[in-house]
Amino acid sequence: MTKLAVWCLAALLLPAGCGRSSHRRKPKAPVTRSSAKAPSPTTAPPVVPSGQQQDVDLGDDWAPFILQDGGPNPGDAAAKPNAYRATFVALANERVNVDGLPPRRGEHNYLEVFGIPPTLSVLRARLEDDLQPERQACYRAVDAPGLRAFTGTVAYLDRDRARRDYQEAVRDADWVDRAVGAHIPFTRQGTIGLLRDDPKTRGRVDRALRGQARVRAVQAAQARLVCEGLLGPRAPYGRNHFTDGMFDLPTHEALADWERKNDVFGWGFLGGETAAGLLRAPADLHLETFKRILAERVADGAGIVEDGSIDRLKVPAIYTDQAGESHPVPNLIAAHTAALATALGVATPDDLLHFLRARTVDDSEGSEGGAASVAKLAHYPAPPLPPYYAGEMDLSVEIDRGDIWYDFPFDAHGKPVVQRREHFPHLTLFVNWNKQHIPLCRWRTTIGSWRSEVQADGHIYMKYKNSDVGPRLWKNIVAGPVWIPPESTPAKDLLVRKVLDRNVGPVTVVNTDVMGPGFQSAYGLVMAIHIDPKRGGFDNQVRTHGSVDYTSIAQRFSHGCHRLVNNRAVRLFDFVLRHRRFIRQGNYPIDVRRRFVVDEQPYAFQLKTRGYYYELARPIPVNVTEGRIMGAVQKPIATYVRKPGVDYGAPSSSDAATSMTPPRLEPPAESATAAEGAPELGP
Repeated sequence: MTKLAVWCLAALLLPAGCGRSSHRRKPKAPVTRSSAKAPSPTTAPPVVPSGQQQDVDLGDDWAPFILQDGGPNPGDAAAKPNAYRATFVALANERVNVDGLPPRRGEHNYLEVFGIPPTLSVLRARLEDDLQPERQACYRAVDAPGLRAFTGTVAYLDRDRARRDYQEAVRDADWVDRAVGAHIPFTRQGTIGLLRDDPKTRGRVDRALRGQARVRAVQAAQARLVCEGLLGPRAPYGRNHFTDGMFDLPTHEALADWERKNDVFGWGFLGGETAAGLLRAPADLHLETFKRILAERVADGAGIVEDGSIDRLKVPAIYTDQAGESHPVPNLIAAHTAALATALGVATPDDLLHFLRARTVDDSEGSEGGAASVAKLAHYPAPPLPPYYAGEMDLSVEIDRGDIWYDFPFDAHGKPVVQRREHFPHLTLFVNWNKQHIPLCRWRTTIGSWRSEVQADGHIYMKYKNSDVGPRLWKNIVAGPVWIPPESTPAKDLLVRKVLDRNVGPVTVVNTDVMGPGFQSAYGLVMAIHIDPKRGGFDNQVRTHGSVDYTSIAQRFSHGCHRLVNNRAVRLFDFVLRHRRFIRQGNYPIDVRRRFVVDEQPYAFQLKTRGYYYELARPIPVNVTEGRIMGAVQKPIATYVRKPGVDYGAPSSSDAATSMTPPRLEPPAESATAAEGAPELGP
């Protein structure tokens, strides 16, 4: 199974951690006991005034604040090691691959879209590789005009479809060539014009032209991917052989890797932002990567979160200072990143190369393998912070659920019903200052919807997984959270195919990646637990958390949790811990062991931690809005519902779904032409 498929499986399993389940035993969260020796909350660090020097960690051993061990901070009696920090650093430095093994030939960790940016030393190695004469010659040979002329999108569906599309394009091209040969007096364009004038051949000519343009663009993309070592002889396992001009599986996987390398949130399809990026010079893309690395470092080091995302609001986000003057909420991360880049003297790709070479130090005494690394500490003059900044800030969150469909998503024949959404869920972080409710950032998130669940009878039923509405609190933040599969999880869903040894090939193993801790965990790199203050702090298993499944955040649903792209989740909870007092509870040990058998093969796994816990001294209020209810059903259906067309056998007297049939409800007229489609139906 490919990395992309593994991450997709993690995404499908992810939602089972959200929402109540009658089959799940809820582990208790760590409790801080009241006593004379109870730890005091950690005080938020002071804000660096405008113009003073801001320190930023550029070292290869950097990890975000949520993964720090503590100790030196006020109120921390002693360090409490965060076990995942070492793994984060090793992945960022490409010392290990995603399976914790030494990287194989041609293997790289392109994990920026999943919340783990590369170190500057890794970036320098990439840049130096691209400067090699043979690679420069390879880049120059890429058919950029062929890629630039292509205006469509090439998607990968399956091997058969890829082969069929390619063979059709080849046959059509041969047909055009034969027609040109039969019309000797005419030029090629003249012959094509004649064929297009004939209604009987016009359709095939147009299809042939589209096919030739597509094949040429795919060939150009493949050539670029070969240059970068993502496809062909230097590529990772499974991508050494491909068909020139066919958008086959190796090409699709290589392009997905290229997207992750360059922080493109795509699907491994050729077109749009991905095609435009392939036309850019590698050195320019490395400079963009450098700026993104700096952005994560300054956001963490300066304790800032404003990233310009609130600029997309219909009403401009402004605040009024003490003098009564209005100001737009600034993009602080962009301002600090630009200030740091200026202080480092980096404005062009050549500047970047000079900077990385000049700051490289011999790290033979401190790093694994004696590799060179980039000097650790840098300084830059801090741009002005708005007056609402302070060490301790009054923060709150709103989660707008957007457009909501409670209607059953299938008709009586089991066909998906289109349920159009125009307004998608968003999470907004606010600071409450000087009688103002000021938005700082606003990001897409997810809500629950209709999902499939396997019940004790072995059948799959549909269940509406609601996202709780109303006031909630964030009291506990968990770094490196762990998802414990419910007992009802089908055993086969806990397995995954991986290539751990090229000499052995794919093997079936327990998918502990989705359990965590780790970036592929069902809860991502960090989460906050929603509790209900009106019910004595009741935990309904709803979380705001990171996720590797960025496609679900863009278009689909969860099982009730509010997902964020991993790096945004890290920024958010870094910011919270920088500006709210907290108690560092540290690692919460557990000992969960499970054995099971699939196809007569025994498997087992053990989980030793629940995650690294922080308790906020003053919880953050979170308001989850009702959203805009679409369709005819105004409240979520609480029972399990049978999917039409599925044979469930004879109903039993205890079957909770026997009396429930899909309501025959028609969506509003404007939904009939919707393009979004029905929600995903993952486990």
